Amino acid sequence: MLQRTITPAQFFTLSFGCIIGVGWVVALPAWLEQAGPGGAALAFLAGAAAMMLVGLCYAELGTALPVTGGEVSYAYVVFGPRASFATGWFLALSSIATTAFEAISLGWVAGALVPGVEGPTLYVVAGEPVRAGSLALGLSGTLLLTWLNYRGARAAALAQDALTWGLLAASAVFIAAGLGAGSLEHLQPLFHGTADRPPWRGVLTVLATAPFWYAGFDVIPQMMGERAQGSSLRAVGAMILISIAVASVFYVLVIIACSMVMPWPELVRLPMPAAGGFRGAFQSDLLARTVLAAAVLGLLTTWNTVFLFATRVLFTLGQARLLTPAFARVHPGHGSPSTAVLFVGAVSAAAVFVGRGALMPIVNVAGVCLAGAAFLVCAGVVRFRRSDPAAERPYRVPGGNATAMLGAAVCLAMIGWALVEPALSGGVPLEWLVLGAWSLFGAALWLTAGPTRRSISEPERHRLIAGNLAKDPA
Repeated sequence: MLQRTITPAQFFTLSFGCIIGVGWVVALPAWLEQAGPGGAALAFLAGAAAMMLVGLCYAELGTALPVTGGEVSYAYVVFGPRASFATGWFLALSSIATTAFEAISLGWVAGALVPGVEGPTLYVVAGEPVRAGSLALGLSGTLLLTWLNYRGARAAALAQDALTWGLLAASAVFIAAGLGAGSLEHLQPLFHGTADRPPWRGVLTVLATAPFWYAGFDVIPQMMGERAQGSSLRAVGAMILISIAVASVFYVLVIIACSMVMPWPELVRLPMPAAGGFRGAFQSDLLARTVLAAAVLGLLTTWNTVFLFATRVLFTLGQARLLTPAFARVHPGHGSPSTAVLFVGAVSAAAVFVGRGALMPIVNVAGVCLAGAAFLVCAGVVRFRRSDPAAERPYRVPGGNATAMLGAAVCLAMIGWALVEPALSGGVPLEWLVLGAWSLFGAALWLTAGPTRRSISEPERHRLIAGNLAKDPA
């Protein structure tokens, strides 16, 4: 069995630490160029409101079905094995891709923190150099996280506690400096647009990526089956909403504080704007390094949690025989899903070789996958209430079905815009190619995995996924 050691407070650090990764450093110039500081802040507040609707649905299903597997388990109980496999397949894509995002970003941030550490260029991918030092850092970090997660959830959760509180402390320092000594005049123009790209489009573009930037709260239902004995289900469910709310405050404060230190059109031209702005405005290398230290801590918290998330998705698919049962193997001493951990580590290490040219496509593809899973959860609340009205629900969505249906509609709108917006620039978007290829690969895998699925009965599969917590979907 997997370890059961995670407390409600640790669920918060896992969730918040996963949400606030390194993206605010890497993507800040893109947010400002697309929407301006006011537009970006508005997009993140609207995104938080949308994710709150989704988070309410996660809290209801997560506390009604407190098992490992999150969306994969919910999709099985509510919609059946096909939906469960599809959900897990695309969550595997998004989570493993995100581990690669963090590994690639480590070398970039470390290079700004310690000039020269990136080393010489080995080759170029999509116009971005892949450097020896960055590659070594990404591979070393992947190896360390693989070892840490192989040791079990308790070791990973304890590491997450220290990293998350360190992130909050470092961030408070530079945010206070930016708000206290910066100028409101530097925020102008609040909303950015051009003759062929009005400001509202920039706001919608940033908003459409909200599932990616707020992704992380879903690690709570994913690991609900590993909560410590005696932990309140309602308290754990509340951590989903708390982590989204705190993350939204963090994002808005970072956008405003960084934009106040110098005129933001000048800021976005710096190599690493979030840090470079503080170095230039305050003539303080210490403040710039504090920003970068917070970025490294955020990177590690997200990397650690998404790694956990990816292994639990594969563990659940293997346990349900929707993928090879090898993924459901649990280490007898550490209580970790050992095969899944090693697989995620190996695939993440391979992806590090692609380099920074893959960062923004990763964001868009992962955002679509995560929004799709969130749509199924919102729709699942409505369907589960009808199929199993007697199930115990420690947390219920305020507003009932109407709130859940609104959350589902918001998710569909985000998916639609995230797919359409890249095509407006002409050509076939890379995101379409990746999602199409992954869909075909998954369909082929489903068609050839019939013997594995038939190795157990549906009642047995239901017991493995949900125990006796819900009626068999058959």
